[in-house]
Amino acid sequence: MARSISPAERFATKTTPGPVPAGLATPCRLWTETALDRDGYGRFWIDGRYVPAHRYAYEQTRGPIPAGLELDHLCAVRRCVADTHLDAVDHRTNVLRSTGPSAVNARRTTCKAGHDLTDPTVVHISYPPSHPHGMRKCRACARDRARRTREPQFAPVATLPTRTTPERTAA
Repeated sequence: MARSISPAERFATKTTPGPVPAGLATPCRLWTETALDRDGYGRFWIDGRYVPAHRYAYEQTRGPIPAGLELDHLCAVRRCVADTHLDAVDHRTNVLRSTGPSAVNARRTTCKAGHDLTDPTVVHISYPPSHPHGMRKCRACARDRARRTREPQFAPVATLPTRTTPERTAA
């Protein structure tokens, strides 16, 4: 009778050692490329369903992921399932640690025109419903944008040439 393979053994056969990322002491454990989802994360078949491979690895070594938290890859490699490269954080922290547009904008210290975004007197923070934590806007640039949209309203009025017609005379 054939011995059945445990899920942990099956999981181990699907990983290969990877490079050691900068800032971390251990190498990545890369998931096989044939079992990735469309976002590049590993998928592992267990208990009749697919589970994210990095979540399985984390839960096998550290226990369940706390409610309201998600896993952040410290190595920034989505295929990595090394539990030491995973950190349970809230969604905002996970997004700000990434290289996405929101994270890049949050790390900026100057606006496109070179104004300092670290000085609270230069920055206006608005709280629209789409950004509950606020959006930074440079006051000087906002003032310039508003002035440019108002300029056509204050343009000098040109006088139009009028035709003069002789008065009619009564006959």
